[in-house]
Amino acid sequence: MRFRDRGVYHFAGRVRCPFAGLGTRGDHEGNRLALDDARSQVDLDTGARRIVLYNDHPYPQKTVIGDVLLLAEGTTASGRRSPFGVHLKVFKKGRVFSFDLHRHMRAGEPLVTADFEPFEVIVKDAVTRVVALTPDEVRELCLRPSLALRAVKAIMATRDLRPGAAQDPAQAGYRVADLSVGFGALGVHHGIVRAQLVSLDGANAPLIRRGSVPEMLREGSWEMSLTALSKRWLDAVIARDLFLFGLEGVSILRRVRERGLTEGETLSFRFEQGGGWVALGEAREALPGATDVARAYLEFHLLGGLLAEHAEGRRQE
Repeated sequence: MRFRDRGVYHFAGRVRCPFAGLGTRGDHEGNRLALDDARSQVDLDTGARRIVLYNDHPYPQKTVIGDVLLLAEGTTASGRRSPFGVHLKVFKKGRVFSFDLHRHMRAGEPLVTADFEPFEVIVKDAVTRVVALTPDEVRELCLRPSLALRAVKAIMATRDLRPGAAQDPAQAGYRVADLSVGFGALGVHHGIVRAQLVSLDGANAPLIRRGSVPEMLREGSWEMSLTALSKRWLDAVIARDLFLFGLEGVSILRRVRERGLTEGETLSFRFEQGGGWVALGEAREALPGATDVARAYLEFHLLGGLLAEHAEGRRQE
């Protein structure tokens, strides 16, 4: 199978998606290919378990040309099953390829087993061929991450902003998840973004107690929001997220795509009975396929996975 156009493509594998049944994507379509411009093409051979990305264009600056993200499921030392993502980003500067391989982890515990799609990823142009990823490298990443990755994880800081707040799930405004994500060390937290999942209707209380994110987004009334706490690092991430999650065509987000969010500005998504809209400040626009956008964000994005983890944790309370 060959993909040529700029876009995001999903394909099926043996790992069942954590939010199967939500939206229109298939229950096992948990593998994602992204082509950032039309100069790239991908050949996908599911029988041979091989992905070949070809790009023969020289770029003056280091540029993301595409990525591969594979949803996986791991078991922690305590026996807990936890979904996560294996993410390979491909860059090119001039004719030199470079790569960023990392995990999108929910659980804080180390993994002792990991089930993933065992693909080999090859990146090439007219003169260069690089094996960018092998199943052995993925297994090593999952079960024995490098010192560099462990160091990055150690300084990444996620702060739960709910403890100590009096909340009633039978009241509108209940914060199912409320996280500040950034960097921290020696007790100092520098937040980059605040992410929230908020109930907009007291009738959502039974859904909150069940802790099922698909049920929440199919039923009731909810808001998922991102608030910029800093301009540093965030603008480029959000601009690419709009591409990855099918939001580039939303007219009120044109300025965000070009200049990012200003510090303190909130981008929010509301969901009601399977429909939804996006809001930026006072502006609001309908969002076709809202549940598909929400599912993709919660399954594929690091921050989305953390929101889902905290929302599902309500069932233990």
